[in-house]
This record gives sequence, C-alpha cells and structure tokens, in this order.
Amino acid sequence: MKPVSYKWCFAVLPCLLLLGCLSGTRPYVRLSPKLDKHIYQLTPLPLTVGVYIEPTLRNYIQKAPLKQDETGTPYYVFPDFIFPIGETLTSEILEMSHILFKKAVLLDSLQDTTLSTQEALDGILAVSLKHSEIKLRMESSVWRAIGRHNLSVTASFLDAKRNKVWTSEIAAEGKGLDFVTTRVEYEWWMTTGPKFGPAVDDAIQKLTYALAQKIAASKEIADISHPLK
Repeated sequence: MKPVSYKWCFAVLPCLLLLGCLSGTRPYVRLSPKLDKHIYQLTPLPLTVGVYIEPTLRNYIQKAPLKQDETGTPYYVFPDFIFPIGETLTSEILEMSHILFKKAVLLDSLQDTTLSTQEALDGILAVSLKHSEIKLRMESSVWRAIGRHNLSVTASFLDAKRNKVWTSEIAAEGKGLDFVTTRVEYEWWMTTGPKFGPAVDDAIQKLTYALAQKIAASKEIADISHPLK
C-alpha cells in the first residue's frame, strides 16, 4: 500500500474516534445482507399479499457488549456494538416477498386489508421477533474476532379474512470472522473495533431464506393460490 494511503487513514481514524466520543455512543454497525440466491429459483405465487412486520421487530435495535477483560484486548470507550436489526430484516423480508408473490406491500397494521388502488389482498404475512442474541468475542493473541447471532421470529400467514392459516417459528444462526492482516486493519481495530456486521448479515440471510422455503412449501398457501372450483 502506498504511504499516502497510510497517511490518509491515520488522519481519518482519530476523527472517527473523536466523532464517537462527541456523540456519546458508538455508530451503528453497518449491515448489508444479501438474499440467498436460491430464493430466485422458487416458483412465484400468483397472490397479492400484505407484509406486516410487528413494530417491536421493525424498530428493533440491539446492543451487544464486547468483553474487554481478556489480556491484550484493546480498550474501547464504547464497548457496546449497536446493530439496527429490525430495519434491515424488514427490508430483506419485503424484498423476498416481492420475489415470491405477484405483489407485496408493507402494511402499517393488520387492519389494512386493501391497497391504495382498492385491490383486495389475498393474504397477509405477519412476522414478530421471538429471540435475538449476539455474542462478540476477540482472541487478541491471534488478532481474530468472532461474532455469533442467534435470531428467531414467529411468522404467521393469514387469509383474506384474516383467519390464521399457519404459525411457525423460524430460526437461524449467523457467524462472522474477522482477522487483522495489515497495519491499516490493526489501526481500524484499535479505533473502531472489528467487523461484527457479517455475523448478523449471515443470520438475516439464513432466516429470510428459511422463511421463503416455508412459504413456498406451504400447502395452505398453494390452496389459496389455486382454489378448487
């Protein structure tokens, strides 16, 4: 890496640290999960569906502490890493729904039974948070950071009359690993901490795919899609 790059990094890192100190908190961990490519291979359903994400889940933000009592572990002024899980998971579920259904719209409440165009809904996919646990660990002797995220939701599908068709618990475990391999990465670690976002990304990707599989394999939803005449 050219020396100018090091100079740029060394100039920016203290600024980032100062901004964090001035705000009194650590910035959100950047999350950027991708939908599992197998979702695109599932057969779409000819249904217009409302997607309702329970507010507690939609707005869910989780703080996860990093233990700093191990010998050699860097000391961070703000040891809690903050993950905007709800907003990210809501976006992924909605994107998945756009692929699986003819039409999908995000609902503010279960009372919304029609779209703005007055087109009737064939059903509603409702999702609420059941459990979320994030564990962050550093192995300073080898400069390795490990993140784990156990995430589960309760998903329900309702018919057009809001009768519950099925309810299921969907769970996933995400894992992430971050290494220090360069001087620049070491400086980032010392200032802002390891990259723990991939563990949460992994959990969200796996959970969204598991939910998509549940929907695609549902005989009850298939019966709604192709009612007997």
